[in-house]
Amino acid sequence: MNREVERKYLDVDFSLLRERLIALDARSEGVHFERNILFDRQEELFGSRRLLRLRSRQWAGHEDHILTLKLPPAAPRDAAEAGFKIREERECPVADRQAMQGILEGLGYLPAARYEKFRESWQIEGVQVDMDILPFTRVVELEGEAERIRKVEVLLELDKRPTSADSYHVLHTRWRAEQGLPPERSFIFSPGQAAQWRAALHLPPEED
Repeated sequence: MNREVERKYLDVDFSLLRERLIALDARSEGVHFERNILFDRQEELFGSRRLLRLRSRQWAGHEDHILTLKLPPAAPRDAAEAGFKIREERECPVADRQAMQGILEGLGYLPAARYEKFRESWQIEGVQVDMDILPFTRVVELEGEAERIRKVEVLLELDKRPTSADSYHVLHTRWRAEQGLPPERSFIFSPGQAAQWRAALHLPPEED
């Protein structure tokens, strides 16, 4: 079991952040494209604030798949963790994505939502820095120990940006309400958007 501690940063200039990371000798982990499917059974997991996710990640030369169960959000252990999103998660690599989806569906867990993002990842001072491009916004996410995150956010001048401990699904729901759009759990790129970002980030075109 892994304890996930993270915080999101809004309205960040990715170019300036990348310059700061390079200047601080952060380690780049490249860019990948993510497809995520959330599974549920008659709102069983959603109603108990759990999440069952099958994630596929694609880099320029390889891809992988991960099955993750996230438990309900946990309370901070101390004052240092206030303002962070904290969840226990259990996950394992999956060799055959389609086979795993078939197993889940055979158990009655059906796709309940889908979402996509392009993610550029870096490592610095024991903290993972993710620059995420989603269909509706751009967000920076720091994950690690709370005290390390607080140190890194100052180094990267992210402490001056608005923060959020909400999930992407909460941010998406809020965004749709602000745009006067009806509720929708899924957020995926249009084919044109996906092709544009794949080319800009030097990922291969999707196969038909």
